[in-house]
Amino acid sequence: MTSEGFFTESDRFTVSRASLLAESLVLRYFDLPPDEWVKNPYSLLTWKETAPWLRDANVLAQTVRIGSKKSRKSAQIRDDTLCYGVLLQDPAILRALLRPHKHDLWTLGLFVLTHELVHIVRFRRFSVDFFGSQEDRNNEEKVVHKVTSEILSGVENTDKLLNLYESGLKF
Repeated sequence: MTSEGFFTESDRFTVSRASLLAESLVLRYFDLPPDEWVKNPYSLLTWKETAPWLRDANVLAQTVRIGSKKSRKSAQIRDDTLCYGVLLQDPAILRALLRPHKHDLWTLGLFVLTHELVHIVRFRRFSVDFFGSQEDRNNEEKVVHKVTSEILSGVENTDKLLNLYESGLKF
């Protein structure tokens, strides 16, 4: 951790390793093919790699649409060609690690990445509207948290995080 609120290389490595487990757990839960993340890659971004206007120190992460590929046959953007990214909000995550709940970066990263990957799968496979109304987004957060809870149920050290989230306490 650095005092500037950015991840160190070691932090980034820890989160990248957590993303591999999150990918595997999400694949298994949704019964997706093993090459899902190869065919439909996402970017894992931190504050250092993003523009200031994408930064939000009040959330742990967010799913962003980075761009899309246009079909050669038409100028229309197809849903299956959209590119997504998981934007980790370094300062919020680092602050969470300093709270008295005693989180570690591996467990918190696993929780955050699983949650965001569930969003990506739902946008891609379940036609969830990325630009839905505030009410739709609130409902989607509830669904995604429920799925995240089911995926991480029984995974070492995640039950405490899930209970904190459900109780409304800050990480």
